[in-house]
Amino acid sequence: GRELGCIHSIRPPRNDLSFLPLPSAGPVATAIEDYRTFLDRLDEARPALEWGMSWCLQNAPEDRSQPVLIHQDFRTGNLLLDQHGLVAILDWEFAAWGDPNSDLGWFCAACWRFGRPDLEAGGISSRAAFYQGYQDETGTVVDDGVVRFWEIMAHIRWAIIALQQGARHHRGEELSLELALTGRIAAELELQILRMTRP
Repeated sequence: GRELGCIHSIRPPRNDLSFLPLPSAGPVATAIEDYRTFLDRLDEARPALEWGMSWCLQNAPEDRSQPVLIHQDFRTGNLLLDQHGLVAILDWEFAAWGDPNSDLGWFCAACWRFGRPDLEAGGISSRAAFYQGYQDETGTVVDDGVVRFWEIMAHIRWAIIALQQGARHHRGEELSLELALTGRIAAELELQILRMTRP
């Protein structure tokens, strides 16, 4: 949580990060537009994803945060540790300016708990401890409801990425058992979206 708070202390404009475009619209609407563009290219219907995106558009929290540097794949699989603790954060290819709550929600999403649903922060910590570390670093009180909204967005985004990876295999662009299997996890992500958005 503290490390993510450090990342989020970086705000535009930054000359060394001028290659990162500023979001042109609200973060939720921008993301949903991107997701729908990809889904429109698929030759299959994904009604659970369509439901999830519509739900998110209708239930998006008020956009009150200023854009900060977000990692967009901040999870345990991208943390490098040694016996002394955190050494590095890997895989910055999705970095952008955006809503800090999206990183918080991504880290807490059920899909990244790896068999430890009781440890809601990345499968390694309680949500409360993760939030406390973030709050200690930033001085910002974490809004749990907003983070939980971004968890739903995280499941939608990961489902889209999974479908993209599966399509690369099925179209013959990159034959890979890993890509094929990744494409199949979209269904369990859709189930999680339905569970999280049910009345």
